Amino acid sequence: MSSQRPRSRIGKVPRQQPDPPSDDFQVMAGFTNAVPLPDGSYEKPTANGASGHTRQPSRTPTGLGAEPLNIVILGASFAGLACAHHFLDHTITNLHKTPTAPRYRLVIVSPSTHMYWNIGAPRAPVASDLIKHDDAFIPIEPGFHRHRGHQFTLIQGSCTALSTETRTVTLELIGHQAQKRCSQLIKRASSAPDPSAVTPDAKVQILPYHALILATGSAAHSDLLSLHGPHYNTVGALNAFHARVSAAKRLVVCGGGPSGIETAGQLATFLNYTGRWPFRKRVKVPKQIILFTGSARCLPGLKGEVGRKAEAQLKGLGVDVRHNVRVAEVRGGFDLTGQTEVVLSDGTSVVADLYLGCTGVEPNSGFVPARLRDGKWYVRSHSGTMRVDLAGERVYAVGDVAAYSRNCVGDVYGAVPVVMQNLLNDLLGYEVRLTSPYGGNREAIEGLEDEVYVQRRVDSMLCPVTRFGGVGSWKDRVTPKPFVYLLKGHDYRVCKKNLVAVNGTSPYGS
Repeated sequence: MSSQRPRSRIGKVPRQQPDPPSDDFQVMAGFTNAVPLPDGSYEKPTANGASGHTRQPSRTPTGLGAEPLNIVILGASFAGLACAHHFLDHTITNLHKTPTAPRYRLVIVSPSTHMYWNIGAPRAPVASDLIKHDDAFIPIEPGFHRHRGHQFTLIQGSCTALSTETRTVTLELIGHQAQKRCSQLIKRASSAPDPSAVTPDAKVQILPYHALILATGSAAHSDLLSLHGPHYNTVGALNAFHARVSAAKRLVVCGGGPSGIETAGQLATFLNYTGRWPFRKRVKVPKQIILFTGSARCLPGLKGEVGRKAEAQLKGLGVDVRHNVRVAEVRGGFDLTGQTEVVLSDGTSVVADLYLGCTGVEPNSGFVPARLRDGKWYVRSHSGTMRVDLAGERVYAVGDVAAYSRNCVGDVYGAVPVVMQNLLNDLLGYEVRLTSPYGGNREAIEGLEDEVYVQRRVDSMLCPVTRFGGVGSWKDRVTPKPFVYLLKGHDYRVCKKNLVAVNGTSPYGS
C-alpha cells in the first residue's frame, strides 16, 4: 500500500450558520462586471479604471452562501466506502483554505442499501447458519452516523449514463426515499447545467458533479457470489439455494479460480462430513460434487505447488475434479424436476440438481462511455494517479472497475489513499484558481504534488478448502494451513465487518 505524504496541519473554519442556498449552481469568485455570452460563459471584465468602468461585486455567491458542490461516489462496497469515510474524516478538513472556497457535499450512490460481504460468498450458500444474513448483508447508512457534522447524502440507485461534457450522471432511483433525496439536490432548475435536462420522471434524475469517483466494482455471474441490484435479490437467491441443497444429490461447480476452489471445498466439507477433526465422519450417503476447472490445473493464477495442494485437498474431501473442460452452456429448469443441464466443451453434458458458476467477474461499467473503457470494459484510469484523464477534470476510478486492478482487496486499499490525496490536490487547486480566475498563484498550484500508486506485483491469495485448512500464497510464499484458517477460514473475516462499514478500513487490517 502506498504511504501518504504527511499533511500539513490546517485549522478548521469556524462553525457558522449557513446562508440560504443559492439559486445559481455555478460558483464564481472575485469581482466582475462581465457580460454573459450566449454559450453561458462570461466576457473578461476590464481592469479598474480602464474605459471608465469599475469592477462590481459578483452576484453569484461564494463560500457559505453558495450551493455546495457535489463530490459524487458511485458504489458503496469496499472501495466506495473507503473513499467516502476518508473524505469525511480527512479530506474535507483540509479544504476551505481561501476566503472564496466553496462548500462541498458528498453524494454516495449505490443500488443496494446493504453491502454484501462477498469475502464469505463461497461459504454462504452451504447453509444459512454458517454465515448468517445479518453478517453477510451490512446496512450502509448506520455506518455514517458518526459523520453527522458534515454534508453527505446516500442515494439508492444505479447510474445508467455518464456525461463528461455536461459533467452529470443519470441515476435510476430505487424507492421513494431515494427519489426524494435526489430531487432535493437538483430541485432548483439552475442547479442543472441545462434546466431542460431535468427529467419529469422522478425515477430517473440527472445529478451534476464537481468531482466523481467511480467505485462500482465488479459482479460475478452468479447471484450467490455478488450483488445484482438491491441486496434482497441475493438474499432470495441464497434462500432458494438453501431450500434445495439438502435434497440435492449432484452439485456442479464451474471455475478453477479461488471462488470455484473455495466453493467446492466448502460444499464438500459441510455437506459430506459431520463433526470436527479428529472425530470427523463422512455421511453415509455423500453428495456428488463435481468441479470443472476449465484449465490444466487448479488455481492457474498462482504457483503450481499451490494448485496441486488445492487439488489434493479437494480430492481428499471426495470432490471430482475435472480439468481441460469448459462449460459451454447452462440450461436451467430443462425438465419438470428443476434440474440443470450443463453442456460441456467436449460435447458431453452433465445433469445437476444444483449448479454454481464461479467463472470470474465483469466490471460494473456499462454506464461509462465506450471511449473511457478498455477491451474488457474496465475503466481506463491512470495506473499511477488513478485519474480518468479522458473524462476531464476531477474524475477517478478505483477498485475492481478500474483497469489497474487485479480484482483483489489489496488493490483497493492500496489505491484509496492515492485517489483521495489527488482529489484533495485537485480541489485545493480549484479553490486557489477561484481566488485568481485570470491567472496567478502558480506557485501554490505547482506545490500540490500528486501521489502515485505503485502496485505490488506479488501473489497474495488465501483459499480455505477444508474446515481447518486450505491453500494460499502470501507475498509470493506458500501459506501453511493454520495460517489460512486463522486469517480467513475460521469466519471469512466477518469479525472485521465494522472496520469496513464504519471506518472504511481494510478487512485484513488490525
